[in-house]
Amino acid sequence: MYALVDRVPRRWRPPATGVGGGPVEAQRIHDLFLVVSRVVNPFVRTLRTQAAHDDVLASLMDADAVAPLPFGTAVMDLEGWVEARVPDLRAALNAVRGSVEMTVRLLRLDAGVDGPHLRSLAERLIERAALPHWRYRPAANPTNVAASLSFLVPRDEVAAFLARIAPVASRAAGLAVVPTGPAPAYSFVSSADTSRAAALAPAG
Repeated sequence: MYALVDRVPRRWRPPATGVGGGPVEAQRIHDLFLVVSRVVNPFVRTLRTQAAHDDVLASLMDADAVAPLPFGTAVMDLEGWVEARVPDLRAALNAVRGSVEMTVRLLRLDAGVDGPHLRSLAERLIERAALPHWRYRPAANPTNVAASLSFLVPRDEVAAFLARIAPVASRAAGLAVVPTGPAPAYSFVSSADTSRAAALAPAG
């Protein structure tokens, strides 16, 4: 499974085959649409299979509400899986309706940049973004990506969001601030393995 959507985009053109080799299709159960493909060939997570998963999600960006599911989510009984989670799945769609995810990566230019400096910059970006739902993630491993921020942004406010954070980004010392997106709201839908399908809250 790839995503839950409120409707299939009118001019939807999905990839011919999905991650497991089966055709990509939308199945309607109640008032919900699940975008799925049958697993014809066993697969593991590689750059190629992840790209195939992402291509399916990218094809759905014209839908008003897209709740992406984690890579490799698979069930034997799709209808039963949906039946057990209808209220939570509807809540997940409502939580991201009309919104997309924008990611802001903080790239380390100066090896001396420390955690408090990162957090201070993140707090200024969050304040300028003026959005209620966000996630802050310091990098787990020492790379040039020091941390990232994800924001749930109304799709018609992406340009305004970028304009709001630009003054902070332009004055960031020792760090490059790199926005990417829009993308489906990966960070604002919890694991499909849990009974609750969505969890939205500012990062603490």
